[in-house]
Amino acid sequence: MLNDVEYREATRKRDWKKIFEINKVAMDSFGTKKEFLALGGLIEEDETVYAFASGIVSKSETSNTSDFGANTWLVALTSERFLFVDCALLSNSVDTQTVRLNRVQAVSASQGWVLGKIMVDIGSRTITVDNCQKAHAKIVAELANRLLRERDHDPVVTSLNDPAKRTDLTSSPTAQTGLDALERLAALRTSGALTDEEFSAAKARILAAL
Repeated sequence: MLNDVEYREATRKRDWKKIFEINKVAMDSFGTKKEFLALGGLIEEDETVYAFASGIVSKSETSNTSDFGANTWLVALTSERFLFVDCALLSNSVDTQTVRLNRVQAVSASQGWVLGKIMVDIGSRTITVDNCQKAHAKIVAELANRLLRERDHDPVVTSLNDPAKRTDLTSSPTAQTGLDALERLAALRTSGALTDEEFSAAKARILAAL
């Protein structure tokens, strides 16, 4: 698991510079100062920020007309999602877009001579963040894929994603305790990975096994 104690503390304090320091890269707020100021009010209480990048976010044929434009967006990788933030230059308007990690299939980064690029594959389309700092693109891709691997190896997530394993989340000797499993389920529902119906059904199975 990611050792997120430092990330959690920095997020709690809204110390975005500290997150850059943890990742051993220089902070870049050029063109995104307003976005960093707005970010504190957009992060959920139990959410942890792991990395940032800024760049031009692609707009595809399947995007909503208001999804993305040609201006610079701040991209935050969190424990729950990719959060895209863009503040208007001449007003207090803030545009945001969210891609929950449970929708992401893979994240990759490429590096040119000067700048880098992040590609977020969500199956139906790929969101591209272009003109990023190369070091930031690399960190975002590495940490995002690490979070995805941990999600895929999570015993609760695996059991919920595999119908053959849904009968009892606590049947294995190495499984979590009922309380731990319930806490994880609650976090998954909060993140959007589970519907209310899936949460209720899994909760009932765990309680029945206690």
